[in-house]
Amino acid sequence: MEREAEDRRILRVMGTVLELQLLAVRQALGEEEVPRTRRRGMTRRRSVVDQCLVILAAERRPLHVNELVRLLREREGRVTDRDTVSSALAKKAREGVLVRQCAPATFALLKGGKR
Repeated sequence: MEREAEDRRILRVMGTVLELQLLAVRQALGEEEVPRTRRRGMTRRRSVVDQCLVILAAERRPLHVNELVRLLREREGRVTDRDTVSSALAKKAREGVLVRQCAPATFALLKGGKR
């Protein structure tokens, strides 16, 4: 069982690397826009939690971590693994801030979820 979990982690990393390589190839071919770089300090990149909050607010329903990761990639262009998202949101849920965990690996916005 431990070996299987390790294999899955390795495959996830390999998948992320392949996605990034494909993106680089598409950008080189001119099929995908190259993001503009900004000088340091001009704008702050939103955190994974901030981006998840935007998605949860737009969807207006609880979402499983796997769905959040997929939507982060599609809507925000953010490639991240489910463990990072799950850990960050679970921490906020334990603190009682912004989100609540309504099922295993499933999160929803708190009512009036302002900071």
